[in-house]
Amino acid sequence: MSNVVCSENKYNRQDAMAKIKNKRWYQDSSQEIQEKIDEIPEDFQGFLNDLADREEENGFYFIKKLKQIFWDDRYVVPTFEVKSKKDNSDYVNSFVAWRKGVHRSINSLVLVETQGEITHFIAKKSIRFATGREIYESIGSIHPPRDVDENSQEYMQYLQQEFEKTLRLPNLKISRLINLGNIYPDAGMTDTIVKLIAIKVETCDINEIKNYIDGNIYNDKRYDYGFEIIPIERLLKFLSETNDSFLLAIFGRLQALNVIKL
Repeated sequence: MSNVVCSENKYNRQDAMAKIKNKRWYQDSSQEIQEKIDEIPEDFQGFLNDLADREEENGFYFIKKLKQIFWDDRYVVPTFEVKSKKDNSDYVNSFVAWRKGVHRSINSLVLVETQGEITHFIAKKSIRFATGREIYESIGSIHPPRDVDENSQEYMQYLQQEFEKTLRLPNLKISRLINLGNIYPDAGMTDTIVKLIAIKVETCDINEIKNYIDGNIYNDKRYDYGFEIIPIERLLKFLSETNDSFLLAIFGRLQALNVIKL
């Protein structure tokens, strides 16, 4: 059983707000800020639960008060005034949080086996607004059932269905799930934790996959994207051209586990 408790499920809103209002930084924040916290939408419960559990101080600083807080439909940015325990100086610090809490979706890579050997991998190719250009990235937006044993049949059935739907590959068969642990994608900017996995799928004919994937462009996520099946022989060149942190972390951990070799 996974020991990660989903942020959204930990407290109800009333309990989370009670914990937040008991914190010194909340009590020292302005009335305007306190009212803004009360206005945080219901679907930001994961963030509120994480905020309720955030320690007010550690060996390096303590949080004095919340100075600003903004949110849109997915993310929230709190800005705190903080006092250093080292030199007693005051400064402000912000981070970007996801509305559902620190534990985001799974990010993944698909490895394709032909006759028992890894011959290809599948990466996502997207036009991302933030980068302003086309990039390769891992396959994300996968949200397994909460509090379900990762070794269970139910968990595997979910992944099977999700990858079939995401890749538009009917009758896809997962032969192995490789758990690659968690990462902080950017600890200086966000508290988000991302789980990484790789899956192996088997095929007797690589063209069966290529025929479904090649050239297809989708736009059901508010951006254009498709998938590319890449021969494993091109891996080194691919790694030199991609900057996606999730993909690089996935390949690094796969190499450490001797699943692939560079």
